Amino acid sequence: MKKIILLTLLIIAVAFNSYAQVKVHFSLQNPRVESGYFVIDLYANVPSGQTWSPGPTNVRIDYYTTDPPNGITLVEESPALNANNNLNNNVNYGYLTTTDILNGTACSMNILLLYNRTPYQFTSGNYWIASFKFNLLNPNSCIMMVFRTNSAVFDNLTPLTYGTQWTKTDPPPCLLSDYENNASEIPNDYVLHQNYPNPFNPVTKISFDLPKSGFVSLKIYNILGNEVVTLVNDYKNAGKYIIEFNASDLSSGIYYYRLETENFVDVKKMVLIK
Repeated sequence: MKKIILLTLLIIAVAFNSYAQVKVHFSLQNPRVESGYFVIDLYANVPSGQTWSPGPTNVRIDYYTTDPPNGITLVEESPALNANNNLNNNVNYGYLTTTDILNGTACSMNILLLYNRTPYQFTSGNYWIASFKFNLLNPNSCIMMVFRTNSAVFDNLTPLTYGTQWTKTDPPPCLLSDYENNASEIPNDYVLHQNYPNPFNPVTKISFDLPKSGFVSLKIYNILGNEVVTLVNDYKNAGKYIIEFNASDLSSGIYYYRLETENFVDVKKMVLIK
């Protein structure tokens, strides 16, 4: 009888510990200006050994500006900018949207799992969910963002508890000023950076530094060495560049990206996982 009781307690303890493990960690990355808008990306990191199957989830973020205030306002979108295809407008999900909440002091990224549908399963890794886009009313404002701990995060139809089952990392303050300071620097050397995220699905960022102005070519090749996409093929001024690559039309596999200028050539590998 004692053995049965101990075994039962052990099963309960294992089940509780498994349930209490962090399944997903959220972060905001890559603050930037695109076509006059302030844009920042929502990422979900699934820890090693875990999976996350997004149910009807609302990731909520407080945002405000200082020096001066009221420098940005959310652009509500349906679908959200750069929405992950696995969570957006398919057989299992409605449009992935961004909405303004709390009278313009917070915003929400909304994942809509359709009724009686099967959620997509993320295995361990770092995943781009979508991007928030804001009207940039005052470029001199210091932008502040903080995840709301009352966000509604679900694994399928099971709600997850903040701190034990989902966690977050708030971005540093003054996001736009940091971005602008970095973007205004003229680099000393040619550099082709590793794409981020990598592996990716289906969107990633490729950045490179140009110490001199000149003609620039940035192309994507498959594992057989065949060119599949041309991202850049024109004259660029000296500076730092970030290029978005959307591989939604390509199949999973290993790809290479090649940067070429008059004085520099470099190639790096990236992995597309769908």
